[in-house]
Amino acid sequence: MNPLSPPAPGAGPTTADAPLVVGAPPWARVYQVAVVVPDLAQAAAYYESLGIGPFREGPSAHTTKRLIRGVESPDTVVKGLIAPLGAIELELFEPVAGPSIQREFLERRGPGPIHLCAFTDDIDRDIAWMAERGTPVISYGELSDGGRFAYFDTIAIGGLVLELYQLGPDGEIIPTTGENQ
Repeated sequence: MNPLSPPAPGAGPTTADAPLVVGAPPWARVYQVAVVVPDLAQAAAYYESLGIGPFREGPSAHTTKRLIRGVESPDTVVKGLIAPLGAIELELFEPVAGPSIQREFLERRGPGPIHLCAFTDDIDRDIAWMAERGTPVISYGELSDGGRFAYFDTIAIGGLVLELYQLGPDGEIIPTTGENQ
């Protein structure tokens, strides 16, 4: 099951299916809002009690390489759960070990929305596009399926980080266990 599918049949295409416009900013395919929390299980149970979910393991568990501000961070562990939320996805994060953007956010601002994420078909192109606008990557990761993500330093204006996510070569979201982790 694609976690980006809308809950109602015939509700339209997912944002992953939206056409890319050549030369357009990479934010035309936003599909996710993420919230950082101190207790992932508690947050997932709370949101599920409100009818959001079910939650399942997100791509964070499959990160094989992570850089924080350009420095490799092999000891970083960030747990994540995802759930459909209408036509978008809700991701919950709990920083567990090592330095991370999520830990910094939680320590400085407390729990709350941390990022908006959009699909890209060429993360290198879009990292360069953001760099041309003076917005550097603050966190970069590679996933076991070949997918990649980049967080950008946009928090000073509006309080949100922007993230881009490129699917792995098979074009699928990493399969999940369907269990809360």
